[in-house]
Amino acid sequence: MSIIRSMITRLNTYSQLKEESKMSNSNLPPELIADILPHLPVKSLSRFKCVSKPWRTLISHPDFVKTHLHQAQFRRILLSSANSLYSIDHETDDLAAAVDLHYPRDQTQNPKPQPHAVQIIGSCNGLVCIMTQPDIFFIFNPTTHQSTRLPYASIGFGGSSAAIGYGFGYAPSIDDYKLVKAAPSPAIGVFSLRDRDWNTRSGFLYQDPENRTRPGHFYRNPIQGEKDPLPPATSLNGSLHWVFKLHSTGGKCIIGVFNLETDKRGFMQVPETAVSGFSTGVVNGSLCLMHREDGLRRGYFWVMKEYGVAASWTKILVEDPFLVAKPLCLWKNSKILIAKDKKELVLFDPKDGTCKNFEVAGIPDRFYADSYVESLVTVPVITKKKSNLESFCLCF
Repeated sequence: MSIIRSMITRLNTYSQLKEESKMSNSNLPPELIADILPHLPVKSLSRFKCVSKPWRTLISHPDFVKTHLHQAQFRRILLSSANSLYSIDHETDDLAAAVDLHYPRDQTQNPKPQPHAVQIIGSCNGLVCIMTQPDIFFIFNPTTHQSTRLPYASIGFGGSSAAIGYGFGYAPSIDDYKLVKAAPSPAIGVFSLRDRDWNTRSGFLYQDPENRTRPGHFYRNPIQGEKDPLPPATSLNGSLHWVFKLHSTGGKCIIGVFNLETDKRGFMQVPETAVSGFSTGVVNGSLCLMHREDGLRRGYFWVMKEYGVAASWTKILVEDPFLVAKPLCLWKNSKILIAKDKKELVLFDPKDGTCKNFEVAGIPDRFYADSYVESLVTVPVITKKKSNLESFCLCF
């Protein structure tokens, strides 16, 4: 961080001299500027756009945006609660603080405050998908404050017990971001940010060999006493991942996988049965499952060291008990920052399984958590038009 601050200070000084236009020997070599800029935070880059037209052109170029995305990696924690969204710089040398974000709202639907929390569907490359009200979705960049509302998709699911799962991810081979609205049904809805519209694709109808009359259902891992929404899918390697609980005895689960590049769905096996179920996450670029053992004062993670290889599942013990755990990011390359039981942030040490509270000023009492990276990725404008799913209905 000290190196980054030194870079910013040097460029701040240079930009001031540039604006004053009084010192002919103040110019930095263009190649040095091009090397430094991709490592800087978006806030600094936005300011440096005003230095000169060449700087503005360089920073705004799509190639620079991609380079900055892969080199800077300034990660922030995102928390949501009722009518609020917060950003946290967890790498600060001072006490971390929750900063209120001005997120997009749909004032035409219901301008009154809603009792439910803003649901974070997912984040990729600095773009975050949120659901502010039922079926009201926004894609926005918390760093640049750009946002767009997605067109409404009237997808009905038959049956009062039908559970709808959401997921948001990025398909690198086709450079497209997609929102998926799914259920254990013959078809699901997929919104393409590139195509700016909804389409239907084959759904998740996994037939349990021990109970072929009903498909599996999305696993719900609520805290006792709360009516919790389904956990969103985990995005990794161009695919979305949910856990499905099967209807057979013994607590069997399976991972439903939706490939965002091909729009094909598939399944992966879990390492063991889990009466209490699993939830998904990512630890250091690897898919993981969080599993709480009933009756024991500890839980554990399963981490898939090699994606798609069942034999690579590795168990990591967690000494502190938990009901719901979500890994957010690595902290100083050794510990894992985890949102625990929707009420606290902890630092987990995988070496000994211990957890330590991570103090944050202004944190809400109850929250949902995710993480995002600062980026210059642009949110495209979506014009209102009739969706392909305007009258689509699913029944099972």
